[in-house]
Amino acid sequence: MKKKLIRFFMRLLAAMPLGVHRFNAHIVGWIARVLVRYRRKVVQDNIDKAFPELGGKERKKICRDFYLHFGQLVCETIWFGGSKKERLVKSGIVNIVNPEEIRRLHESVPGTVVLCSHMGNWEIYGGTPYFDSGHTLTKDNCGVVYRRLRNAMWDDIFKENRLYCFEGGFEHYIESSNIIRHMYGNADKKMFYFIITDQWPYFKAPSYIEVNFMGRRTRTMSGAAQVARRYSLAVSYLSMRRREKGKGYDMEFVPICDNAATMDLQSIMDKYYSLLEQDIRKDPGNYLWSHRRWKKY
Repeated sequence: MKKKLIRFFMRLLAAMPLGVHRFNAHIVGWIARVLVRYRRKVVQDNIDKAFPELGGKERKKICRDFYLHFGQLVCETIWFGGSKKERLVKSGIVNIVNPEEIRRLHESVPGTVVLCSHMGNWEIYGGTPYFDSGHTLTKDNCGVVYRRLRNAMWDDIFKENRLYCFEGGFEHYIESSNIIRHMYGNADKKMFYFIITDQWPYFKAPSYIEVNFMGRRTRTMSGAAQVARRYSLAVSYLSMRRREKGKGYDMEFVPICDNAATMDLQSIMDKYYSLLEQDIRKDPGNYLWSHRRWKKY
């Protein structure tokens, strides 16, 4: 009953125009920053560590901008959960700037692992087939990999929200523990797998990769690159830059390699984090600073 009520109110809110949600994002961001103080100490600590060369006022400005972006994330995600294909395309919320690169990958490699981050709005990755003006991406060759939430109710709510845009269902929404099985069973489809990669390794992983991120050493997830090497898939970095005044995003598929088996794991991850850092330095507020980025460092 509780889940149905939450989804009912989310659908009501989702019916509002995107412009209204963009206005509401300022309110939500202000509430999170000033009233709730959502993870304020973690956010400020991350920003201080990432930008030690900046003055206090400049780092506080990044903090304020992050909370505005946080409001955008919340409002855009709700709007997305009530949008079908026509509404997504018409909104222009995402523009893929190099559809020719997607076409090249589809024509020349057996499949592609797209390394994604918490830059931009990762909750709308599921709509990527509808953002591709080159029409190479479809719901039949795009896989979105996620980690199941501990709370079953919220896991269901997010799943329904992410998949609402697809008419007739979506079979490539993949829990991370099932990725190997899914790749093996769909090897003939030249799949594009979207996998968030910029997180601290889950639980107490016995093996991990260390990288240099914003001038500091940190551990990172590396499973996506590992499976790409196992199946000799291409690897791309997904850049998701925020447009001026937060009016949507520009996606770009940046090649890392066409065959991950020809690169060692460390080199793939180093290249990925180098590209991610470039995007962060261009727009620091567009990154998720509310998760601890440098544990034990």
